[in-house]
Amino acid sequence: MSDHASSMLRLAVSFILFITACTATADLSSQMGTALELRSEQEEHSEGRISRIAEPGMPEQIKGTQVIQAIRINLQDGIPVQVDRMEYDVYFDPFEPDVSTLNASSLYSMYSQRNQHGEVTSVRFEQLKED
Repeated sequence: MSDHASSMLRLAVSFILFITACTATADLSSQMGTALELRSEQEEHSEGRISRIAEPGMPEQIKGTQVIQAIRINLQDGIPVQVDRMEYDVYFDPFEPDVSTLNASSLYSMYSQRNQHGEVTSVRFEQLKED
């Protein structure tokens, strides 16, 4: 076989291998994209995760009695709580917070502050206005 024919054969084989590698890479990329999309759909509605879609939503609504319990539980865990601009940040044993300003029958909205690991760092409650 001549040098020219040998060079053309090597060029053709190299071209075929390059096209095969590109096709395999595109297929793997598509599979990874599909897997990441499925994973993000599973994680999207998990607690503490940021939704990829901006949608207006109502804040979580809880009753005043649940707010009182949340104050106790969060302070035991060392998480400061704010209710209608009143700070609860120290736990005493036995702990009885001054809940005289809280209306047990009212509804409150809850907002959690989280760090970069998704752990709650503080909780804020605001009384909802009655319609």
